[in-house]
Order: sequence, then structure tokens, then C-alpha cells
Amino acid sequence: MNKNALLGFGGVVVGSLLGFAIARSSLMGGVGATTAEAPAGCDANLNASMEGQVVAVGNQTVAGAQLPEDVRAELYELTSQNYLRARELLESYAARLALAKDKNGGMVNPAKVSPLAELLPDKKITDEDVRKSYEANKKTFPPSMTFESIAKNLRIHLETQRNQDGIRRTMAQLRDKKSYALLLPSPCGPRVAMDFNKMPSRGDTNAKETLVAVGDFFCASCRYFKSDLENFLEKHREGIRYTQVITTDDVNAPIAQLAAGAYCAKRQSNDAFWKYSERAYNTPYYLLQKSSTTAEVRTQAVKLATDAGLDAKAFEKCMTSEDGLDELKTVVASLKEAGANKTPTYIASGRRIVTPNNPSVLIDILTQSFPGVVKAKEAAQSAKDKGQAPK
Repeated sequence: MNKNALLGFGGVVVGSLLGFAIARSSLMGGVGATTAEAPAGCDANLNASMEGQVVAVGNQTVAGAQLPEDVRAELYELTSQNYLRARELLESYAARLALAKDKNGGMVNPAKVSPLAELLPDKKITDEDVRKSYEANKKTFPPSMTFESIAKNLRIHLETQRNQDGIRRTMAQLRDKKSYALLLPSPCGPRVAMDFNKMPSRGDTNAKETLVAVGDFFCASCRYFKSDLENFLEKHREGIRYTQVITTDDVNAPIAQLAAGAYCAKRQSNDAFWKYSERAYNTPYYLLQKSSTTAEVRTQAVKLATDAGLDAKAFEKCMTSEDGLDELKTVVASLKEAGANKTPTYIASGRRIVTPNNPSVLIDILTQSFPGVVKAKEAAQSAKDKGQAPK
């Protein structure tokens, strides 16, 4: 297969250079990842623009590899944003191609796919649809806004909404059927110079491949991706060591006591850490936000630990002495220095990976990041299905 191909669909490779050009046009490739050292599942060519000298001040020049970790991290964020935009563009194109193939009953010219509005099976927006929408929302419009004055814009809004709904439905159907594969490689992330070996972990403790998730109990995206991430890890638990790092935005705020509680739990045992973290992540926001003072949040952390089955007295002693808070402060400082302090941050075998914007992107990137583990699992499952002993 052409290494520059981005979208595989029904055995047909299309869109060969679109996303690559979009991502590479940015001057923001993942700093510090050269072609020779690039891991599987990402494109080191996207880093080429940052391997040379990037800044000159007087008679001093600075190369990309010499930039501070925080700057390199921000540059990678920009690269990641370009990558996610390219994915969205290509997935929209995949929907158009899928609908065109269904409509024509076979192969189509990939360069001449009809606009999405002409391919969606949904009915056209009628005058009656526009009128009904106006009547349903009339109370939200200024009194002077008549149907005639807003009808044109309202129709455009309804057509846009129809197209977006159509894309979502079509993409969901295609993903469920595994009808297409997005082959756009993610940019190789910078290495994270931080030792996570003493952090609580799950899975294969002897695994060569590692995944670190940096999260915050109040991080909405961390909660959003948690279920899909855990499903992926459960499926590949024999090949990946998973480490969770709890952080907080402000170590001096009362709410930091909840994060500090994770490190008090860690002092009891690896299992205690996971029980406490699970309890905290599964507690609704409105319950966590009821407490406002340090003492109140600390009491809440003790209750979480107690409910999770931890040694309550030892936990409370740790919280009162601020041993857990001190460890949290050390971790937060180290994360900031390593450019991995934003949440969520995912680190695959020592390198940052793109922070996803939806669960399907997360699974795609994890699959790209651990190709050996994924293929081994697929081979074992295939052998099992055929009634053969795994090799």
C-alpha cells in the first residue's frame, strides 16, 4: 500500500496526499522525533520542519531539539490540532464516497464525488419545515423579526443541521460496519522526560509497551474517554502496562485535596490507589463541588477513601500531615517541566500522542501506537475462532 495513502475504503485507496499536505504545511511537527527514532504508528516526516534551526537572536541560533519542553509541548498541540482537522475533513469525504458508491452501485471516481447535500438520503428542507421551525422557536426571536425576514437564514440553518446529522448517522453506520479505514498517520509526539515507573499501574507489569494517562478528577474529557480507554486496555491487557497519574490545576486550591488523596491512597497500596481514583472519577461533579474549603474537601476525600475500602485512619493521617499533597506538588512540577501537565495527556511508550476530540479518534490513535500488541491480539482471537492453539 502506498505509504502516503490516507483513506482506505472497500479495498480502494483514495485521497493520497490531502491530509499529509495539511499537516505538513504547518511548521509545527512533533519536535524531537527524528525519522530514525520514530515509533510505529506516526509520521516522522511531519517533524522535518522542526529538526533544523528555528530561532535566531543576535548571533545565537536555536534548533528545534534545543527548545524547552513547554515550548515543544505547545508546538505539538498545534500539530495535533491540524491533524484532528484533517481527520474531520477526510471522514466527511469518506461519508460522501460511501454514499456515492451506494448510489452508483459500485466504483466511483474519487476526484469527482458529488457534494454531500446531493448524496444524503434525507428529504429536502421544505417550506413547511422552515415554517414549523419558525413557529417552534418564535418566542426566542426579537418581536420585530418576522417569518419573511428570517426564512432564508432559517432554511440555511436547517439544511446545515440536516447535513451534520446525516454525516453523524452515516459515519456511525460506517464505523459499526468497519466499512472504511482512515490511514492518516498522526504526528510523532515529543518524548516525555519523566520517570513513571513508581506510579500505580495495571496490566502487564513486564510489558515493553506502556501507556500513561495524566488526568484530573475534574477533567471532563478524562471522564468522557475513560470507558473507551479502559475497554481498549482490557482487550490488550497482556501487552500494555497502563499507568495513571493524577494531577490538578492549582495545588494551592482547596479542591487539590481530592488529588492529594490519590497519593495518600497510593501510599497504602497500588490497589488502594485504583479504588480511590475509580471512586473519585465516578462521583458526579455536583457532589464533588459541594465542598469549598480545604477542611471540607479533605473530609470528602476521607469519605471517598472509606467508601472505597481503604484504611480510613491511615488515610486521614496522611491527609492531615499533607504527605499526599507534598507528593502531588512534586508530580505536578515534574509534569510541567516535562510538558505533560495538561489534561488529559496520553503518553504511549515514552511519547505523547495526539489528545483526541472523540472516543473513536482515541481508539484509532492507540491502535496506531501499539501495532504489535493489536496484531498479536487479533492473531490470537483469529486462532481461537478457528479452534487453533495460539502460536
